Amino acid sequence: MSTALQATAGEAPTQREDRTQRLARARAALGAAERSAARWGGRIDRTALRPLPRTGSAGTAASPGSPLIPALADDGLGARLPVPEPLSGLFPRGSLRAGSSVAVGGAASTSLLLALAVAAAGEDAWCAMAGMVDLGLRSALDAGLDPCRLAIAPAPGEQAPQVLSALADGVGVLVLGPDLELAPALWRSLLSRARTADTLVLAAAPPGRADITLQGVCQGWTGLGTGSGRLRQRRVEITAQGRGIAGTRIAQVLLPQVQGMLAADPRAERAQPEQAAAAERSGLQLVPALRRAG
Repeated sequence: MSTALQATAGEAPTQREDRTQRLARARAALGAAERSAARWGGRIDRTALRPLPRTGSAGTAASPGSPLIPALADDGLGARLPVPEPLSGLFPRGSLRAGSSVAVGGAASTSLLLALAVAAAGEDAWCAMAGMVDLGLRSALDAGLDPCRLAIAPAPGEQAPQVLSALADGVGVLVLGPDLELAPALWRSLLSRARTADTLVLAAAPPGRADITLQGVCQGWTGLGTGSGRLRQRRVEITAQGRGIAGTRIAQVLLPQVQGMLAADPRAERAQPEQAAAAERSGLQLVPALRRAG
């Protein structure tokens, strides 16, 4: 009898260990399935590690074996999405919050929409474009969008509410072009869905307010000589207003650059040290603008 009790007592821990191991394997399988679904259009982890300069605890260069620093972490206010480097000064904390909305208008609005979409989508998220009839697939590819993770709905037509709602629920970045005639109620509904699904909404002249509004003004073209040449680049001044921005922020960029990307205007970069030197000569001190949390 005692031998039977000892055998039963020895089997109980073994059964508990087996149950724990099965649970661990099930969780691992579920995690692998979620990661696989993320690659093909499911919800993704936007706080993934990105290749940044390695730094140690004191800000010095770390050893080659050190882990990379998370570029955009979730600080409790929502995950942050990257933006093109020339435009980082326009946004609070130099990034966009997942689930937020950006309205783009004025000059070079299509180029700005594409640049923001490429940066935010990164290497994992799906991007959907609707209401951009004149946009060619080649332009989207040259801008850097992955055709394997790109959905295009040029003119949703009568099913626009259903199509746009499904896109807002299922992709990471939703781009709404100027050819859409959105009703204010549908715009508010899309923003609500996007906030719930952590979908970034980029819209050209939406019918309602957005979290941040960008406005582009063309400052001139380059490439023409004296009676000859071709238009190659244009200088655009972009202003930003909205949530988390005190007043107005301004950035000057050149476009198109290589593969249609944006580049900072070197003339504006040279003007900043000159302004600082002039202020120093006059006895004034330039105080950098304070950034509020986005």
